[in-house]
Amino acid sequence: MAPTPDPPPARSYEEDLELARRCGNGDADAQRAFVDRFGVLVYSICARSGIVGPDREDVAQQVLLDAFRALPRYRGTSRLSTWIYSLALRRVADHFRSPQRRDVPSGWPGDESFPPPQSTPGALAPDEQAVRRDEGQRVSRALARVAEPERAVLLAYYLGEMSVAEISRTLGMPEGTVKTRLHRGRQMLRKELGTR
Repeated sequence: MAPTPDPPPARSYEEDLELARRCGNGDADAQRAFVDRFGVLVYSICARSGIVGPDREDVAQQVLLDAFRALPRYRGTSRLSTWIYSLALRRVADHFRSPQRRDVPSGWPGDESFPPPQSTPGALAPDEQAVRRDEGQRVSRALARVAEPERAVLLAYYLGEMSVAEISRTLGMPEGTVKTRLHRGRQMLRKELGTR
């Protein structure tokens, strides 16, 4: 398991907005500062999500490119660390849905081994493999319909295997808020899945 990086130092919304503005205007120093501040966090999210090999580098670079493209629209409604984390989670989810990906970690909703196998996947009958694959895709689609703040916490907790304390540090929110969003996210996911 990849080590958890130290969270970026706390900054005010005004500092976040200024950094975003400068990056959006093509300021190379600001862009370097952005990468220095968030690069390790993005790479760690990709690693903890189970992406391996060259795909990890590709997804991390794509997250940073997405961020640079979107920074001119950043308005400071959430901390920059929360915003970049959400971008990373979306890219990670896209990666695992892509049929072109080079790695297939077990347990990701939508991959053929979801839920994580208790026995060798080859031991399952083809019809049971198909049922599990369909169920994984159903969970993945339902998760995509959960509101973003709750989805980010759900993915960090279940996919990233991060503790409440780690999510709190990474997203810069109190642990109580993380617990509330985790609880609310589970309820939303149950509702989307139509199960109790």
